[in-house]
Amino acid sequence: MLSFAFPVGFISCEPEAKKAQNRETNFTYVDFETVIRTVDKLYIDKHINVNRAYTDAASFAFLSLPHPLYIYPESYFKEREKYDDKEDLWPGTTFKISPSDKFVVFDPDYTQVEKIQKEKRKKNENRKLSDAELKKLIEKEKLKKSVISARWEEINFSRKDFDRVVTYIQDNLDKYKTPVLKGLVELDGELDEEEEDKKEFRMEQVFVAAANGYLNSLDPHSNVFLEEVWEESMSKISDGSFEGIGAILSGGGSREVIVENPLEGSPALKAGIRSGDNIVAVDGKLIKNLSLDKVVKKIKGPKATKVVLTISRKGNTGKIDIEVIRDKITIKNVTYHLVKENPQVAYIKLTGFVKPGSGEAAIDTQIADALAEMERTAKDNGKPLKAVILDLRGNSGGYLDLAVDIADMFIERGLIVSTKTPGRSDDEKHAKIKDITKLPLAVLMNSKSASASEIVASAIQHHGRGILLGERTFGKATVQTLKKLDNNPNYLLKITNARYYSPSGKTIQVVGVSPDIEVSEEPDGTFPFRYREEDMWNHLPLIPHEGVVKSKFNLNAIKEYAKKNGKADSYLKEHSNDAIKPDFMLIRSLDYIEGMLNTK
Repeated sequence: MLSFAFPVGFISCEPEAKKAQNRETNFTYVDFETVIRTVDKLYIDKHINVNRAYTDAASFAFLSLPHPLYIYPESYFKEREKYDDKEDLWPGTTFKISPSDKFVVFDPDYTQVEKIQKEKRKKNENRKLSDAELKKLIEKEKLKKSVISARWEEINFSRKDFDRVVTYIQDNLDKYKTPVLKGLVELDGELDEEEEDKKEFRMEQVFVAAANGYLNSLDPHSNVFLEEVWEESMSKISDGSFEGIGAILSGGGSREVIVENPLEGSPALKAGIRSGDNIVAVDGKLIKNLSLDKVVKKIKGPKATKVVLTISRKGNTGKIDIEVIRDKITIKNVTYHLVKENPQVAYIKLTGFVKPGSGEAAIDTQIADALAEMERTAKDNGKPLKAVILDLRGNSGGYLDLAVDIADMFIERGLIVSTKTPGRSDDEKHAKIKDITKLPLAVLMNSKSASASEIVASAIQHHGRGILLGERTFGKATVQTLKKLDNNPNYLLKITNARYYSPSGKTIQVVGVSPDIEVSEEPDGTFPFRYREEDMWNHLPLIPHEGVVKSKFNLNAIKEYAKKNGKADSYLKEHSNDAIKPDFMLIRSLDYIEGMLNTK
């Protein structure tokens, strides 16, 4: 289904990484037209709104400029105060490419915009939006986009209009080559000059942006990008290593940079960094307002070198300087161990459904070997395994065939997933290999479990092979074809060409996979707002399905057992101040796993 020149399936919802170009490339108007022809040939919906596609192409082209311009229907621009907050109504000037145009081009006064943005950042410093505020913000943005979309429909923006936009940009490119957002970027702190900043802005970037605008009008998961960008993106979810301190951070920008967790055995943990520490400076330089990726860049460094983190810690009145000696940190796609809190439970975490690197075993082989090793260890310890946990949290997807292979490892027989592509017969994938274990299975999942993760989870749930614990998943049930752009092999095109369906015949698109038992991953046990497919603009809609997935487990009995015999609450309270924060969902799930083992 998904092809580089050979068919493979890919269903990730992971956003593409950005990377400076390492070689001379080009992307022209001819390549833009190639994208359009490919859409006509491969896209899942044969009745796309072409006018809206050209509108988004023009908008993205203007926004790609170092001095970004905005394009609006004139009727909307005149009453935009109805849909934007006062502080978002930037000052600036408007013009028309042709006097008869029913749309305007808006050129913000970026000197004033910078002042407005600085004030806004200052006002919202270290403020975290509530769930209600986040939902309101998303709904407001959707309303704004829907109104703009409706106004564009009235204008009937055409291919000729798009061509006039491109011609205007081409004729006036020198006028808009000077970056104007530099001041806004510098709100993030001192920046080193990036390699990409040194490259001259060319029409290549404009045409790539236009192509992505055209694709964006279809759905959020179709786009075009340099092949090297894809390679970097895939490397983020496959085995790899880097040199640094080994800690998971969150925050950045207007929020404090918090150590979510130092990794087990990491230089950070050995040096005394703890979960919950607030990093305020790196090597004596304050990082206030610095974006998280730039904080990470400052902390990373060659093995055996040192970095000094200045932290504030609850219970300490002053700041603490902690010297950390960097080391090589290895990230594995498959990790496993016996659960410390219950060594009769095997734990396997899968971070992505990716092809193995050179010299590496296939993922299904890694999982089988991991389970066999843990079975031997548990038996040698006199405590044989009673259950297996498959952790798919944060797993945003990967290759379709790998999802089928891994589901097949746990399902004895039956349908795993079906894929429906317009103009083709349905493609059904069934279990066909012997299960690697008969042990009871629990699957952990959250809102970041998507695509391939959802295929595995839904198949396991449908066949009653395991109990699903955690949060509702992301809700992406579309398949993308990945192919080299015709006549331009430097660029790859990822385009939605199919939907997949769970064994029950239900599409997971938008609704996701619901757990058998909800288990929170928050310290306080709550379920805060999570961003999912349903919150993305222009996602493919849900196809209604009347069937209801019924659990094969006695969920009420399991919950009652956990309530009477559960140890999670006392354990989490006892370990609330540990250097490594407890895995709240995992610990809580152990109670339900015990319930699964002790009830019928």
